[in-house]
Amino acid sequence: LPLPLQIKTSLNMNAWKTTRRGFTYASFMCPWLLPLLILLLLSTTLCAPSAEAFVAPTSVIVPSRFSTLHLDTSPTILKLSTSPPPDTVSCPELLSHADIEWRLRPPEETSRMDRLKIKLGANILRLDSKLKGGQLPPVLCPKGGRACLEAYYKEPGTPRKKKIARFGITTRRGPSCDEIDTTIREIYNINPPPLAATIAAIIYMFVEPEYRNRNVGGLALEAISAIHAVQAVDFTVLVADDNGSGSLVRWYEGNGYERAPLLQKILGSPSGEFGVSMISPVRVEEGFFDRCRIKWW
Repeated sequence: LPLPLQIKTSLNMNAWKTTRRGFTYASFMCPWLLPLLILLLLSTTLCAPSAEAFVAPTSVIVPSRFSTLHLDTSPTILKLSTSPPPDTVSCPELLSHADIEWRLRPPEETSRMDRLKIKLGANILRLDSKLKGGQLPPVLCPKGGRACLEAYYKEPGTPRKKKIARFGITTRRGPSCDEIDTTIREIYNINPPPLAATIAAIIYMFVEPEYRNRNVGGLALEAISAIHAVQAVDFTVLVADDNGSGSLVRWYEGNGYERAPLLQKILGSPSGEFGVSMISPVRVEEGFFDRCRIKWW
């Protein structure tokens, strides 16, 4: 999102106006605001590449083209981590979205400088939205196609929140192929236009051992599906690796995923050596972002 910020000075040098594409935000007369304007101009100049690096999602989360579906996928899909099923045993202390703060971050391999640029770019977008009186989408994803969703939780009696889980996902809508179209027809009895469906992937899921069996994994799947919905994705795919025990595969099946044997090869596990390929339509409930806030960058 380019943010051309122009500072214009009137002939009497008393009124300063900041404009974006000709729209006047304010007229400043207070001398202490001049340094703020200069700082804002410098920040915008430095952060313009970062702001432009964000992918503009659909303005409204619309119903999927395929019944309740939405898609997004990357051409390169990594296998899921081999950690035990995030949640398989009932527990009286199950967590909800009200307990967890979700933070969408750059991939773990992103350099510190790039992280800083993205952070500054996100803050510029927020400021620009406030000055315009507009509203940003619930989630913005940067270009590059990947992100890390982190879960933070504050234990009762403790002063700070701690990171209890992280999940690697793709954020770019990936193209379909004959195998995906055939899978959709066979599993969901839907006949999409050729190569029209799009997909995104879950790369890995990790929950700290002491927070497993507390519904963190199930909540993460809901949040990831909502993120993919904002990106206008139809289906989410993954490779579930449980070393052949079947427990992780059954857990994903209990959370709406289906086995997709035709996708084994294109997801990098042709003979199942890295796990079982699975697929699920993207779903997001009405009002989801009212009860689940996802902080981005």
